[in-house]
Amino acid sequence: MNRGEIYLVNFGKKYNSEFGKIRPALIIQNDIANRNIDKVAFKGVSVLPLTTNITGGSLRVKIDKKEYLEHTSEVCINEICTLDLTRIDLSKVLTRVSKEQQDEINSKLKKHLGM
Repeated sequence: MNRGEIYLVNFGKKYNSEFGKIRPALIIQNDIANRNIDKVAFKGVSVLPLTTNITGGSLRVKIDKKEYLEHTSEVCINEICTLDLTRIDLSKVLTRVSKEQQDEINSKLKKHLGM
């Protein structure tokens, strides 16, 4: 599992405005933490969910359908969350974001977090 890869993630039952169900999500956690996740007690992974509800905007990044990502989607920058590793289906990488997309995500994430 590496930063910039997209996997299927089980977000569980939808609660109010939170994302729910099984959907693609982008790994945004740093690769040092990803490589060492088996060595720590808390196996949380920070992700950004994807949606097929294309709306654009300053906190979305479009990812075109490619490889195993079945639908054109948007990364929802403002929905950052940390989930247990067991919620991520690591059996198949759906796709990876390009360097340009990762740069745009990083920039929008910094803006969202006020950094």
